[in-house]
Amino acid sequence: MDIKYLSDDKGKITGVFIPIEEWERLQKQFGISEAEPADSNAQLQRELASALAKAKPDVAKNI
Repeated sequence: MDIKYLSDDKGKITGVFIPIEEWERLQKQFGISEAEPADSNAQLQRELASALAKAKPDVAKNI
């Protein structure tokens, strides 16, 4: 299995990326539903804006 670890800018592991086939197997095995949190889009936009602000502060001000 090809597992990738995600980390923040300080090196702290914040997540894990697994192949979709493995995720689907785990969903079936443990009865995991695919319901997404209601605010997932808003949270993603905030995180992307924050990352952009760190990378290019002048560009982020115009978003």
